[in-house]
Amino acid sequence: NDDEIPTGVFATLGQCYSPRCTAKNQCYSPICSRLPGQVSLEKHPRIFLSQANKKRRREIRPIYRKERLWVVSVTKEIFDNTSTEDRKRQENIFELIYTENDFVDDLNYLQTYWITKILDIDYGTEESRKNLVNDLFSNIMEIYDINSKLAADLSKRQGESPVVNRIGDVMLKHVTNFEPFVKYGSQQMISKYKLETEKAISPIFSKFVEDTERLPESRKLELNGYLTKPTTRLGRYNLLLREILKHTPKDHPDQVDIPQAMTIIAGFLSKVNEEAGKKENEFNLEMLNEKFSLKYADDLQELELRSEERRMIMKGSLKRKGTGPESSDMQVYLLDNCLFITKQKYVQNIEQYKIYKKPIPLALLVIFLPDQAKKIPSILPYGRSSTGGSVTTNNIEVPAPTNNKSGYPIVFVHLGRQGFGQITLYANTLLARRQWVHKIEHQRLALTEKQKVFDIIPISERFFNSLNRVNCATTYGSSTLIGSDQGVYLKKEKKEDEPVRVLEMDKVSQIEILDGYNLVLVLADKILYTYSLDALLSHDTGVKRGRKISNHVSFFKFGEVIEKTLVCLVRYNAMTSTIRALEPHANPEPKKKMKPHLGIFLRGSTEGLKAYKDLYIPGEATSLQYFKNIICVGSAKGFQMVNIGSARVQSVLDPSDESHDFILQRESLRPISMFRHPDGTILLCYNEIAFYIDKKGRRVRSGWMINWEGAPTAFAFRFPYVIGFDPKFIEVRHMDTGKLVQVIPGTNIRCLNPDPIDIIHCVTEDRLLGCELVFELKFVGT
Repeated sequence: NDDEIPTGVFATLGQCYSPRCTAKNQCYSPICSRLPGQVSLEKHPRIFLSQANKKRRREIRPIYRKERLWVVSVTKEIFDNTSTEDRKRQENIFELIYTENDFVDDLNYLQTYWITKILDIDYGTEESRKNLVNDLFSNIMEIYDINSKLAADLSKRQGESPVVNRIGDVMLKHVTNFEPFVKYGSQQMISKYKLETEKAISPIFSKFVEDTERLPESRKLELNGYLTKPTTRLGRYNLLLREILKHTPKDHPDQVDIPQAMTIIAGFLSKVNEEAGKKENEFNLEMLNEKFSLKYADDLQELELRSEERRMIMKGSLKRKGTGPESSDMQVYLLDNCLFITKQKYVQNIEQYKIYKKPIPLALLVIFLPDQAKKIPSILPYGRSSTGGSVTTNNIEVPAPTNNKSGYPIVFVHLGRQGFGQITLYANTLLARRQWVHKIEHQRLALTEKQKVFDIIPISERFFNSLNRVNCATTYGSSTLIGSDQGVYLKKEKKEDEPVRVLEMDKVSQIEILDGYNLVLVLADKILYTYSLDALLSHDTGVKRGRKISNHVSFFKFGEVIEKTLVCLVRYNAMTSTIRALEPHANPEPKKKMKPHLGIFLRGSTEGLKAYKDLYIPGEATSLQYFKNIICVGSAKGFQMVNIGSARVQSVLDPSDESHDFILQRESLRPISMFRHPDGTILLCYNEIAFYIDKKGRRVRSGWMINWEGAPTAFAFRFPYVIGFDPKFIEVRHMDTGKLVQVIPGTNIRCLNPDPIDIIHCVTEDRLLGCELVFELKFVGT
């Protein structure tokens, strides 16, 4: 017989399940059989049953504590006259009201047994006790004032009728005052930390907490459990209201009021999460700052942990494998701007951190997974679909794949001259490693987009390779002339067009088009040639012959000085460099100016170059810049200026300026480029540093200096930015602040036109594809 089958347990008939529950010390369970007033079998000899249909289903009326269910708070007549759907609604309303009363009672308990007692105990000073209460309980009594009024109005509405008709208006009246929940929720982490810290350092407070938590009024719930009740209560409101709404008739006023109240509550919940996130971030950074030992002050200043913009993205433990003391857990922190690795240590039982490696700016961070090296694409300038972010194997010696018994390896690489190289750390699980890689990549890309100054515009992606390396490039109209190991190529603007070779010759290192003279200068295998532009770019299939200008040419530079257009070619011989200045001359018959485009050229030009003057400087010249009345040359002796008229050579730097003395002490410095600032000062760019001088060669902006992250071999200028080209990355810095604003990593990066100030052509290698990518750095917004 189905009626004979047990369907539940009637707890009041048995002994309490808690081993600590006795007749004198009852437990906290609401259905404990020893609690006074508990339901007994004598008072309720049978359970109310109703056979609703022939299938002998039972509608069992649960029996718990009287105040916990609406069904036991009303008479049988009311219950029978209430529809099934409304019964569910009344139960949900009943739950909302009694849980609100419980919540207010809990807040009152905190006031009575904790806040008041802490202020009265013999512990510390009165001010310190007030501060402790404020840290632990924040504005919890503001919430008590608001919710006690809400509980009173809900109880009043419940007292008006056993069947509550409307509840949404009461909620809507009070939820607009829930702003104190936001402040309280944001302080939760601080409250928890303060409680644990105070218990650890004060035996008196620890004993007070232990004794109070054992009181019957505490219901054996720890203080932390009560401190979280306001935030959990705010989140529970919409769950309760949603159930009420589910069983509310469509034309009922609550169908309007409850959704409005839920929207307001959801807004406060969103604010709580936002403010709690901010406070948690601020708190974590503050705790981290306090745990660093003082000898790492310089690194702390670089991290800017107290900056309002600083955010902690992720933190966790990774292992460093090794022998002896080198094998240990490392605490790794990912901030919004950098990643750094620390080691934990204890000084007089106080936890401290020491920075294990120099913090890595995210722009200079590269990571790769050695056990997946073959699957990871190379790093190329972002903007290409084939790029793989910063997960790369380029420029890095990839360790042999490791077995996963020792963990899942991540190799962190700090790019640049000031970086520490690379370090391999191990995550305990594959999931942990994925989280680290994802967080680092996501934040690095977000930072890149935020700080991006230059876009990458591909010119040629897979045509050139290691057998035909690109060495130089220049612009002609909307097309590009590219010089490589096998000749000169013309690349039209259309992306689908492959470069076409227009001149076959070996080792082309420089190309320059002389506007207005119909000339192209080509330096190939240290021999300088001139070609007629129209002949070079014509569609004739015959051999295109140029005029040989000079042998043993290291490089040349085209520009204007003393109101003359000159081509200066540099030849190094023994201990001196000869700078031969040539002046382009045009056909005396004037030509009609035409917009340059392919297919329209004048034939039979007699244009060429004529000698102007020879200049001599000591040492090997490596760079040359044009100014109004002089040319400046970079050499092993530093920056030197040459007067075109008198041929006099002197140092750019004023030898009487003592602030230049440090340059003599740095033998590794190599002068490369000079750029004029709009304010008249001149930026001197060396391979390690950059600083400003005035027209007389004296140092200006004392204390201001750029220390390049890499070791640039070339520079470009696009006000207000100066761009340095290291073989492993391009760094872009602001000329006024010197701040690093963008880094573009790559492999064997080269600038293809010396000291550009307008269009910047570059090339980098893609080792996995075995080709070279020619691209243009385009200023964002142009």
